[in-house]
Amino acid sequence: MLWRLAPGKAIESGVRQLLTPPRHQFPDAELRLMEDASLLPVPMVTGRLIGWRWGRARDPVVVLVHGWGGRGTQLRAFIAPLLARGLSVVAYDAPGHGMTGGAESSLPHFLRALETMLDHLGHVHALIGHSMGGAAAAMIMSRRAAGVERGVLIAPPASLSDSTRRIADALGWTQALAAAVQRRIEYHFGLAWSEFEAERSGGRQELLVIHDGKDSEVPIAHGLRHVRAWPRARLLQTTGLGHRRLLADPTVIAATVDFLAGERP
Repeated sequence: MLWRLAPGKAIESGVRQLLTPPRHQFPDAELRLMEDASLLPVPMVTGRLIGWRWGRARDPVVVLVHGWGGRGTQLRAFIAPLLARGLSVVAYDAPGHGMTGGAESSLPHFLRALETMLDHLGHVHALIGHSMGGAAAAMIMSRRAAGVERGVLIAPPASLSDSTRRIADALGWTQALAAAVQRRIEYHFGLAWSEFEAERSGGRQELLVIHDGKDSEVPIAHGLRHVRAWPRARLLQTTGLGHRRLLADPTVIAATVDFLAGERP
């Protein structure tokens, strides 16, 4: 209705909806986990990233990258198994998420945050990214081929344009409104959404893509696009875990840790 009566206001409202992530309270288990870590605040151009590090500073680093509306400690099930294999772990909250400040976020925010964290850490052994965090991890790995050795993408979207269309459909927007909102956001960032396609982020590193065949939020076709874009990528397909239960599944965790420790899953 607003689109018909006041299209300018409808576009502004749509932009706010797409750039405002949901925030959730930290479960007690995640708060307790933070107590065992070293706080890792990293300055950014605006504000700072809030992160944590577990393990010894001299051990190879694995960086956990959460998805939209998530938190770094949402990937907590991976931490203890990685530490047991002689790796250290860093997790952080992206802009507009968790304990990091800001009310606005987006894939460009995720990319800048991960770049900032890697600049701070230097060379890292691997990235584990979930959902939007997986898409960001793939793009950053392709840019920093010498700085990241391996990657694990869990349920990664392959197209920002497709993700925007799916959200617009869920919100009941017309195609015209969705297109206008996308154009406004592209202008805001000075970036075309066509730049964020899986085929533009292929790299030389070994890559493990984990995706559930019944993922209703990010269909497995997206994960397959990432596999095809990376010459050294392989797929682990699960059944019945959906989009988020992957993060706590023992088989997924074991395959991820084996892969990052140099063993084939």
